[in-house]
Amino acid sequence: MQPSRHNNGMAHKKPPKSSELKKAVCARFKAAGQAYTRVAADLARMLDINPKQLSGYYTGRNYPDEAIIVKFCDLTGCTTDWIYRGVMDAKMPVETAVHIALTYPELVQKSDVAPTTEEVALAVVDLQSEPE
Repeated sequence: MQPSRHNNGMAHKKPPKSSELKKAVCARFKAAGQAYTRVAADLARMLDINPKQLSGYYTGRNYPDEAIIVKFCDLTGCTTDWIYRGVMDAKMPVETAVHIALTYPELVQKSDVAPTTEEVALAVVDLQSEPE
């Protein structure tokens, strides 16, 4: 009998292929970037990169390196857990989490843990979809 592994429910999931992971990272990077500012050129300037480079990250043509991701997270308040794994936590600004949940609900995963920023964002989406 194999010992059970505990990794927040992730132990039994098959890890994504490199291309799938890069696509997911770029999608979350874009969602968080658009939640931070609607003007991509402003974000590119704040990150000290060319707007075409940022566009490449948003579309998945290019992949942001670790230094860009860390700078991005410092600037936006997003966590690397969100960018790399898609896990929201209380460190992420609620406004950002709600914007992501409303704009990109497919990126927000329901979890089995107590209420987190992610759960709050999902609750806001649910409230907005209820008839008055």
